[in-house]
Amino acid sequence: MTFKKQLIGLVLALILAPVLALAEEKNGTVASYDKASRMVTVKGKGWEQKAKVSSADAKDKLDLLKDGAKVKVEFDDRGGGDIRVKSISGR
Repeated sequence: MTFKKQLIGLVLALILAPVLALAEEKNGTVASYDKASRMVTVKGKGWEQKAKVSSADAKDKLDLLKDGAKVKVEFDDRGGGDIRVKSISGR
């Protein structure tokens, strides 16, 4: 394998690793939710993530967005620090 192919493989691995890490479903607890900005903070064992909830989920799943609610959540990183809740459900 040439150095160029190794370098391309390394760059792709570094780019895709954070995307794949955020794409998986995680179990956590809602730490806070701000209705005005639709920002939710979810904490898990060894991690914490702030993300924006869609307006449809904010209406339909308001009971899951209360402090202390146990949830299963999947995040979508859109780049530039814009992280959205892809799906949220109770555990």
